[in-house]
Amino acid sequence: MANITIMRTYAMVPDPTMVPDCFRICHTDASVTVSDLYPKSIYHYLVIPRLPPTLKPEQMEDLRALLRLPREQARSILVRLREDALATVKLIEGEMMRQYGFTWPCHMGFHAIPTLEHLHLHVISSDFTGQYYKEKKHVNSFHPRLGFFLPIDEVIRWFDPDIAPTWFAMKAAIDKDEYMALLKTDPLCPHCDEQFRSAAKLRRHINLVFKQMKEEHSKRQEESRTMLAVLEAAAAAERSAGESSGAGPSEAASGSNAGAAGAEPALEAAPEDASNGAATAPTHTEPAEVAGGEPATATAGENGVQPTEDDVANASAPVEAGQKRKHNETRDDTAELDDVDAPHDPSPAKRRQLDDTAPSS
Repeated sequence: MANITIMRTYAMVPDPTMVPDCFRICHTDASVTVSDLYPKSIYHYLVIPRLPPTLKPEQMEDLRALLRLPREQARSILVRLREDALATVKLIEGEMMRQYGFTWPCHMGFHAIPTLEHLHLHVISSDFTGQYYKEKKHVNSFHPRLGFFLPIDEVIRWFDPDIAPTWFAMKAAIDKDEYMALLKTDPLCPHCDEQFRSAAKLRRHINLVFKQMKEEHSKRQEESRTMLAVLEAAAAAERSAGESSGAGPSEAASGSNAGAAGAEPALEAAPEDASNGAATAPTHTEPAEVAGGEPATATAGENGVQPTEDDVANASAPVEAGQKRKHNETRDDTAELDDVDAPHDPSPAKRRQLDDTAPSS
């Protein structure tokens, strides 16, 4: 009898910390969350709404009693209960990660016909591998789709404005005979809805399903580690290649940009060098005339060929007065110079005629 009323005791304590630590998981000003004494899953907790001062204990005996309250009052209690249950789910997920390295879904709902007095909400992980999950009624009472287990989100939807009052009254009545009949059917797997003749066979099946779930998680973890190792190896190889070449891709790109920028001033400086005569090609100019109307000899030959020392000396030597140098004559060719002031030398035949006509002395 004490176990049947224990929920009411926890709901009526003035201070939630008075609930033994071995049972209490957490609490708020509206509820106390405790561990189920007979867990049907790895994580199985009960969220118990604390008794408001304006209500009597029998008004919160179970879900059917709560639904007899004014609609808004009943709905507000359910909504706050759901908030505290979601906080409990967060705690469960943290424990899942610490113990197993991954999470799986949890269910939140009421039993249509509970065995304990005072309203309480089950928060249970969906593995269903608890040591007390061993009888047909246990399987059927927590099956998420059979109907005996009423999800809190579904119950809150009963209060929607479009729900007809007659339908709400029918659901709120919670026919005991109708729901108790569900517990007597052959058990169904909560994962795949496969039907089994006994709870023992179903339990073996459920344990196998949970084992496969853990193996799939381990496989995904191994694939993630392998992919991470491949990415790290590729990054290390890229860094090594950059170090061996003396500069990484980003440094090489910046170096090439700097080189291109440094080349621009050189291109712009070319016109200045040309103005100084350092980078210009040789051009042809007409020779200047010297005294006497004759052109001065160029110091460089045609096509840019440098003159020899003799050419320079001959070009700089003055021509004697009354004499005219033939084309391409040098200074050494003085014997062949013509004296323009001397009389013309006749030919030998003409010279004999001149000698015959010349007067004798």
